[in-house]
Amino acid sequence: MASDSVTQMIFFVAALVVSSVVAAVMLSTVQETSNVFNQKSRSLVESIKDDITIINDPDNVSNNPVIIYAKNTGESTVALDKKMFDVIIDGVYYTNYSVSSLSGNSEWQPSDVAKITINTTLSSGTHSIRVYVRGNEWDEMKFRI
Repeated sequence: MASDSVTQMIFFVAALVVSSVVAAVMLSTVQETSNVFNQKSRSLVESIKDDITIINDPDNVSNNPVIIYAKNTGESTVALDKKMFDVIIDGVYYTNYSVSSLSGNSEWQPSDVAKITINTTLSSGTHSIRVYVRGNEWDEMKFRI
C-alpha cells in the first residue's frame, strides 16, 4: 500500500512538471503572437498617417511641363521637399521636378493639394505616373497625351 501512494505521488509530480512546461510554452507563444500584432498595428497606423491621391483629370494632363495635382489624404503633414517625394513616369524615375502647395503653405498639410511640375515632354499616347510620399505611400494614374 505504501508503494501505491509513492507511485501516485511520482505521477502527480510528473503531471505538475509536464503541465508547467506546457503552460510555459503556451505563454511564450502567446507573447510572441502579441508582439507580432503590436508591430503590425504600429505599421498600419503609420501607413494610415501618410496617404496620397492623384486628383488630375486623366484626359486633361498638361505636357511640357507635365503637371500633376496630388491631394494629401492622410493625417500627417509632409514637408514640401523633393526628398519626401519620388516621381516615376512610365517606369522612369524623374528628378527634374518641383513641388508646391496650392494653398501657399510651406508644408503639405492634410486635405491640401500639391502641384508637382515635372520638367519633361511626353510623346503622344498613354502614360502612367506613380508618385510616392516618404517612400511608403503612393498613388498611380494612367493618362493620355
